[in-house]
Amino acid sequence: EAMSELKSYQNLLLDLDGTLINSGNFLLNLEFITRILPMLKQLQGWKVALRALKEMQDVVKTPSKELTNQERMIEIFQTNFKTSREEAEKHLLKSINSVFPKLESHFGKILGAAAFVDWAKDCFTLTLATNPMWTSEFVHMRMRWGGINPDLFSSITTADRMHACKPLPEYYRELLSQEKFEAKDCLLIGNERKMDLPATQVGIPVFK
Repeated sequence: EAMSELKSYQNLLLDLDGTLINSGNFLLNLEFITRILPMLKQLQGWKVALRALKEMQDVVKTPSKELTNQERMIEIFQTNFKTSREEAEKHLLKSINSVFPKLESHFGKILGAAAFVDWAKDCFTLTLATNPMWTSEFVHMRMRWGGINPDLFSSITTADRMHACKPLPEYYRELLSQEKFEAKDCLLIGNERKMDLPATQVGIPVFK
């Protein structure tokens, strides 16, 4: 029954963390923060580093009409650390590049996920509907740690192209617009009701 329901759709929108790969959210966030804070602290001290990190994390709460999520994070970095846009982008990327590869132990494979993607690639257009806080380089890194091949996806929602994050309906609306998908032709497969169900507000069915 599930298979026949699946085949009535053209496009699968697949969540990443917790759906296709394992990721230890709380401990992962904790380690990311404890590793990146001392690097940011060297620029303007602890207070500014903490404020900048909180503001960057708060990007998920509101959509932007003009700036991508990545541009917003660079702007926050630029404002807090009183530097040029070029320097802000360079420092931010350098900091993440230094920290991210050390987080591999928090990620792992989900049994059957890679096999499902391998099967689905021949039946549907696959879009990785991951929360767009990262550029493609870091999304690909996480996918590989979880045993998922990024090349099987026609599109990935990354920080440098999206202007909103989950669970905002604007994220799902923008995904449809960018990909030129009809909501009724899509099925979202995820693992968190809070993050996934807002897709139904823009007409996207959610597999539950």
